[in-house]
Amino acid sequence: MLLFVICLCSQIDVQAQIMTPDENKGVLSTQQFDTRSLSLGSATVSDLYGRASIGTNPALSGLYMNGIVFQANSNHNWNTNFLKSTLTLPTLATRNHHLTARVGLLNQGHNKLHFSGNSQLPIPDAELYHAEAAYAYAFSDVFSMGVLQSITYTFNDNARFWTYFADFGIIYAPAKNISYGLVFRGLGREVNYEIIETGVTTLGSQLMQQSLELGATFRFPTEERTFMSLSFSNEKRFGESGIWYKGGLELLPNSIIALRGGVLFHSRDVRFIPRTGIGINFKYGSLDYMVAPKNMDGEYFHQIGLTIQI
Repeated sequence: MLLFVICLCSQIDVQAQIMTPDENKGVLSTQQFDTRSLSLGSATVSDLYGRASIGTNPALSGLYMNGIVFQANSNHNWNTNFLKSTLTLPTLATRNHHLTARVGLLNQGHNKLHFSGNSQLPIPDAELYHAEAAYAYAFSDVFSMGVLQSITYTFNDNARFWTYFADFGIIYAPAKNISYGLVFRGLGREVNYEIIETGVTTLGSQLMQQSLELGATFRFPTEERTFMSLSFSNEKRFGESGIWYKGGLELLPNSIIALRGGVLFHSRDVRFIPRTGIGINFKYGSLDYMVAPKNMDGEYFHQIGLTIQI
């Protein structure tokens, strides 16, 4: 019943996050999920085993204690050609306090090639840098709370913007095979853009899409090595009627390969968005790849990630 409490908010009327139908307009999103989480339908707000996933839930680092972890991700959007890269640094931990930093860059890359199936789509001209810090406090071995704060600097030849946003999260893991998570996202502002008739990209600022997400993760079995994990979450994006339901399944047939699949489903508009991915695990980390192949709601992208664990 806990996963469906969020449904009570389904009639709240605020701003929507769905990408505008006008292909000359858009938002420069800096909220970044790691590659594994994206391939699992972004349903992993409660998943303690996703390593340095501060963008998923800032409270996760409070309970994750498996060594020094570096994580790099690079995301390419086939419609806008934006390349978004991030580097997550190892968590600094002292007793119950955990601090994790992340830096990132969003731009058109070096060659500015257009990979979309529609070659007529306009390509926005902008560059964005962001720096983030996630602080988590572990009240016990099973309960943690955290906050992620992000500062961004966006510019092109016509404008420059500084923006700030914060996310808040909770994680509760009462047993080895199950954990619960809750995240409130989007307290702050983000940069939007519009390509005018002359081809010039203009920049602006707006309040971020806010959302509340609640989820659970199950692992089987808990002894020795896990062969399967299953994650579910419900997300209320304020400004939209209805609820986003998310699910992700990870299968580990051996200690090297991880097969992943996920889905996002909108209850009111009956939108079904699939994702898929694969992971290659090695002694000191993993190499992950995912793809969102359905060109809907900005979901036309792929991402690669490298995790190094010492």
